[in-house]
Amino acid sequence: MSLLVDLSVSSLDPGYAAAAARRAETAAGARGTRPRLALAIGVVAATLLIVIAAVQAHVRAPAAARTRSDLAATVTRQSHAVDALARDVAGLRAAVARLRDAELAGSTAGAALSARIRSEELASGTAAVTGPGLEVSLGDAAGGGSKGNRVLDRDLQAVVNALWAAGAEAIAVDGQRLAASSAIRQAGDAILVNFTPVSAPYRVQAVGDPVAIETAFASSSTAAQMRSFSQLYGLRFDYSRQSELRLPAAAEETLRYARPVPSPTTRGGHR
Repeated sequence: MSLLVDLSVSSLDPGYAAAAARRAETAAGARGTRPRLALAIGVVAATLLIVIAAVQAHVRAPAAARTRSDLAATVTRQSHAVDALARDVAGLRAAVARLRDAELAGSTAGAALSARIRSEELASGTAAVTGPGLEVSLGDAAGGGSKGNRVLDRDLQAVVNALWAAGAEAIAVDGQRLAASSAIRQAGDAILVNFTPVSAPYRVQAVGDPVAIETAFASSSTAAQMRSFSQLYGLRFDYSRQSELRLPAAAEETLRYARPVPSPTTRGGHR
């Protein structure tokens, strides 16, 4: 009778029940161990990749440093070569101008044409200029890293425009002569004048009547704004008269179109 009661209450043998419980515990442990094992493998792989990358960077560092050094030396050599060629070009242009003036000086019409050419060269900036004028100095604030504490391209543009309005005949920024097609623009943290980088402190030189230029420039809104920037942000702003300034010639423009100069008419209307 007790056997029948056991069969009706529990149909599974106790031995089978214990074996099933052990299998369930083993499967649960395996499921818990699998993620931990995958995580450990991932950590080891990531560490190995980092170590390999660090070793390769350490091995390649001397080569990269040499490459940067070689590139810097190449840039320096090419810059010096370009400067030397620019000086040669300036010398040749001056020699051509002297020969031209000597040839044209033989007649009244030639002398008048020579004077007109020199006037046009002055206006276009293609001739070097020497004379008195005003020099404006702009500099970043001491230790200033933000844009508010640095001279920007629009500051130089405003100063140049104010000097033109004050009567300047020729202007150069850090030795870069300004012409009709010149541009002053920002390129990252650098300022480019005629596509050439310039660095602070910036020297803006204007040839002309120093007293007239200084009087007009000092009373301009640009000078007042730069003085306020100097007080608020620590920018350096100063200007002074100069007895002699030497401004180089600007790069010669590419000739796009031309028209002949009319020949003088003779009596009777014949040319």
